[in-house]
Amino acid sequence: MAAIARFLIALLLAAAWSPGVRATGQAGRDLDPDGWGIVTSQPITVAGHEFCRYFIAEWLDKPGSDRYTIALRERPSARWGTQVWVEFGPRRVLQVQLPPARTELKALGENAAGSAWEAILDIERQRLFIRDADLAPDEF
Repeated sequence: MAAIARFLIALLLAAAWSPGVRATGQAGRDLDPDGWGIVTSQPITVAGHEFCRYFIAEWLDKPGSDRYTIALRERPSARWGTQVWVEFGPRRVLQVQLPPARTELKALGENAAGSAWEAILDIERQRLFIRDADLAPDEF
């Protein structure tokens, strides 16, 4: 059984990395083969799941988004409502309070993707311009 699984994985990797095969995103643009970005999400509630779906759809349409690894986390609370935040490395780049009405989630998810994208670009600009021997590149 393990041999079959290893064979299938090797076959998939060979097909993905063979010359002439190009991956395309939702908008039909070519994805960067060197980009290893991953989007993880841990929605708990229905509202959190919808928010993550709209966020990720908008995020994948951003040029170069496939270079960045981000995590979407959710914390539901009966007292404070549902909070969702976006993490990029060790940083929390965006935190959003989800509204009780689910009709607003699409616009909120799309706007949050744009805000998170701008925050990550700002972090990348800081990494380019700030050099400190005492800090590692991911500690800015």
